[in-house]
Amino acid sequence: MANGKRGIPLSTISPKFLHANSTSHTWPFSAIAELIDNAYDPDVHARQIWIDWTRIRGLDCLSFMDNGEGLTRARLHKMLSFGFSDKKAAKFHIPVGVYGNGFKSGSMRLGKDAIVFTKTRDTMSVGLLSQSYLEAIGAQRVLVPMITFRRDGHNQYSVEDGASLRAILAYSLFNSEKDLFAELRAISAAGPTGTRIIIWNLRKSTKGETEFDFDTDKYDILIRANICDKSNMTPESEYSLRAYCSILYLKPRMQIIIRGQRVKSQLISKSLAHIAQDNYRPSFLNKRVRITFGYNTQSKEHYGIMMYHKNRLIKPYVKVSCQCKAERKGVGVIGVIECNFLQPTHNKQDFDDTDKYRKIMHNLSIKLEEYWNEIRYKRKKEDPKCTVAIEDVLKVPDQVWVQCDSCLKWRRLPDAITELPDKWFCSMNYDPQFRSCLVEEELEDEEEDQKSYPKPFKRQRRNTKSLLEENVPDSTQTQEQPALTATQAPRHPPASVMSVAQPQPGLEPNQIFLEKPENACQPPSKLAELERAKQKFSAIETQMEVTPSFPVLSLTLPQEFSSQTLWPDLNEERKSLTQFDTLVSKAACGMMEGIESHQGPAAAEETCERDASSGTGREYSSAAEQIIELPLKNERKGVVHHEGHADDEEEEVEEKCSLTEVQQWQDELMELMHETAEERDACRQELEVLREHIAALEDERSQFISRLESVEEEKSRLSALCDQLRSQLSELRDHSQRGKEDKDDSSKLRTLRLNLSRLLVSFIPSLHLEHVDYNSDVIDTILIQVLENIT
Repeated sequence: MANGKRGIPLSTISPKFLHANSTSHTWPFSAIAELIDNAYDPDVHARQIWIDWTRIRGLDCLSFMDNGEGLTRARLHKMLSFGFSDKKAAKFHIPVGVYGNGFKSGSMRLGKDAIVFTKTRDTMSVGLLSQSYLEAIGAQRVLVPMITFRRDGHNQYSVEDGASLRAILAYSLFNSEKDLFAELRAISAAGPTGTRIIIWNLRKSTKGETEFDFDTDKYDILIRANICDKSNMTPESEYSLRAYCSILYLKPRMQIIIRGQRVKSQLISKSLAHIAQDNYRPSFLNKRVRITFGYNTQSKEHYGIMMYHKNRLIKPYVKVSCQCKAERKGVGVIGVIECNFLQPTHNKQDFDDTDKYRKIMHNLSIKLEEYWNEIRYKRKKEDPKCTVAIEDVLKVPDQVWVQCDSCLKWRRLPDAITELPDKWFCSMNYDPQFRSCLVEEELEDEEEDQKSYPKPFKRQRRNTKSLLEENVPDSTQTQEQPALTATQAPRHPPASVMSVAQPQPGLEPNQIFLEKPENACQPPSKLAELERAKQKFSAIETQMEVTPSFPVLSLTLPQEFSSQTLWPDLNEERKSLTQFDTLVSKAACGMMEGIESHQGPAAAEETCERDASSGTGREYSSAAEQIIELPLKNERKGVVHHEGHADDEEEEVEEKCSLTEVQQWQDELMELMHETAEERDACRQELEVLREHIAALEDERSQFISRLESVEEEKSRLSALCDQLRSQLSELRDHSQRGKEDKDDSSKLRTLRLNLSRLLVSFIPSLHLEHVDYNSDVIDTILIQVLENIT
């Protein structure tokens, strides 16, 4: 047991914790996102990350390689340890990492073993995090073998790393130093520095297959289980890593390459149709939160709120309450919000369920329903005769944004641009102002304008509700004479309870009321039952819920009136009340002019609302919506000023003719749309053929370029070899010349010594010349001695 500085035992981590910690990731893509975040964060700041599948020694492996700053030995040790996170923001780049646990939980969720290769400008390091290694040695705590080499040409490591090197070579997929250096050299293909992670012993299903499908799409990584369960309602990001990575960041700053092909990242807030910016100011914040609404241009079945935190996607396609109801409000609508004020959970796939989170979800539902109503209202106002729902209409994004492959800046293009090349650079920009990578990005809409979009539907509904509240009778009059206005009364009262009466002095002249006879004694519960029955009936009958501005019928309720007997009789007698229905409907059209005269100029739209929404006047909301929709549905201005006026047959014939013409126009328009769609499909097919041809030409061009580069390299190599041979030949010539000269000198010297030896015999008779070596200096020594004796 290890003790700390104060003699208190230190806590240790069991190897079993590696697996327990990884179970926080119930979805495999969330584990992959943790590794991508490590490359994206500002301390590494990689420009590209490569994700690939490979096989090493017969095992399926996942590899992750980036061209970031690399890790020193100290930082690598922190990454392999738990809870160390000292990441800091750098120039508006906020780090995603929070807990210092992403690599451990993510890598151990994908497989049992992981090895890390990393290069900085001065060192190269290798680290091993392996459950198999810990199980094999029976370790009681987590051990992480690490070895560091100096990048000085000698690739030396310290003596204390010897045990780590032996452990890595024995329990990893790489059994020699040569294999380790080969993986370190592979990082050089991405850049001078970077990190490479290899994970093996991937998690498998009960059938013995890995949870990933690498065969269906050779440029993607799919989840087997989600592919089997997918439907039209399932977003592609649920089972495709390529689709998930395309929306992983709110504003992507790093390129992701999956199995050799770059992911086409998108600005999710700019790839929508009918974009509108709204504001929300929570009570616990002093600033506004920006919300972007729009329609999905790919599939109307994929909708909801895209919730980001520090630029990172946390919860995609979250359906708020109004989208989950049976009325299917908000179909096709996507909302985008960055919730930096919320706290993400451990696996970064959800937020903590706090009071702040519940408030934001409640208000997001309100905001999204407001946007949905405003778009429908605007569409009806622009084209009252259109019967196709807006979510069923083919849509294109409002804006076109593209990322430069060189500087990774985002540039806005003209809206007419629909096709882009595989690689795009700032020099290809149509706008000369942003035709250089040195120019900063242009401001986005939310940075330029902080105002909410106009809401005429909400403003008109508010004004109508105020007008209806003014027409409500006083409480004293209501007690003396209980009456139901048009928003409370049923549309078709049965003939058995209908009678003509004069308007009451306590009520406005534009109210339809049901009068209870003086001798009737109806308890309050009966009135409540009538109200509930009315609400159920008004959901079906929505054509007429406004009050005419002239004296109308008074409907007397018999004493035995009850909600259990009224509505079945009402349904039986509906067919006999067609004339009454026409009378009231036409009266409503005339009444709209009176309502518009009371409205006056609308108040300025508020830019932010508080969390709690008031429930005052909710009983009039249905009527307000119908009052707004009536002028869009009924454009005729024939007004009936008394109850006995009958419909004119000529007007009915004209209306029928106009409806027939409208139907014909609609049919012609649909045929034209079908023809246009067919022509568009044909053009797309031709474009695809041209693209394939261009791709083939590009491949051939790339092959020629690579061949030319290889030829140039061979030429350079041969040229260098020729220069080397020339220098060697010159050296040989010089050496040969010097050897020849030396040989001549030695021959002359030998001759001279031979002559001297003959002369010396006269002085030294005992000298035997046959035993003398003329190549040595023996004769020279004898000559010196003779000369000394003579002198």
